[in-house]
Amino acid sequence: MASKKSATSLRSILVISFFSAVFVGLILWGAVDEINTILAFSIGTFVLVALGFVVLNWAAKPDEDVKPGSPRLK
Repeated sequence: MASKKSATSLRSILVISFFSAVFVGLILWGAVDEINTILAFSIGTFVLVALGFVVLNWAAKPDEDVKPGSPRLK
């Protein structure tokens, strides 16, 4: 049986960070002529998005009182 992938796994966080850095890099490629600026902003975006998701994942508390199949709000 295939295991279910978690949306908060490290691989998912790195993939989201990579694509956000590529997106910023492509936008800056059309706006700026300096490759150093493009690389700096792309790397900065990658780090900020990755750290943001890691901090949010770390700060989230799982709800221990939830029974499988029952709604969380009553």
